[in-house]
Amino acid sequence: MRYRIEYADGRCCNFANSRKDLLDWLKLLKDEQIVDIRKIYKSGVTDLVLDSYRRYLK
Repeated sequence: MRYRIEYADGRCCNFANSRKDLLDWLKLLKDEQIVDIRKIYKSGVTDLVLDSYRRYLK
């Protein structure tokens, strides 16, 4: 499962290849404001999962 992280300042988005990678990435972020986290399925369909990971954001 891949995840796409989008930032508020218009920068390119980042990708995480697993939930563990996503959580590690969220721990590293300091001043960036995240506006969207999406789970990307193999079929190309995406789901919004920002609310599920909001508690990991500082």
